[in-house]
Amino acid sequence: METKLKKLVLEGFYHEAENVMLTIPLNAQRDIIMNLAYDTESIAIYGFLRYMLEKNKTKYLLEMTIDVMINPLCFVEGAYEVALFHTRELLKIDFSVETMEKVIFFHDIPEKLVEEKEAEAVAREIIKIEPDNCVANRILKNKK
Repeated sequence: METKLKKLVLEGFYHEAENVMLTIPLNAQRDIIMNLAYDTESIAIYGFLRYMLEKNKTKYLLEMTIDVMINPLCFVEGAYEVALFHTRELLKIDFSVETMEKVIFFHDIPEKLVEEKEAEAVAREIIKIEPDNCVANRILKNKK
């Protein structure tokens, strides 16, 4: 199954790859996509995920896309910026502490893709939900 999916994705047959993907149990899809991205280091994996997102923007697909861009494809120029875009898209449909912490991750990296002001605003939102959150408190403590 994984070999067939890999061949279809790398040859740009996204519709056919989607049909294969839909036969794979949800709990195995992420592992297969991550393995394909690590094995091939191909931006085609991201292209396939974008295709899937256009059809059905779900929390699961957005998280998988973010993971692919910040892990196996992190070496691609602009990968973190793309992952940040998808994180902000995820925040629109999943306003959770976990997602907000992903935004702060992009403040914490050396490139500082999220500015201090945005990180502080996100941290304040986290504190409303989880007052003892270490990530949010660290950001707000640094402000003092």
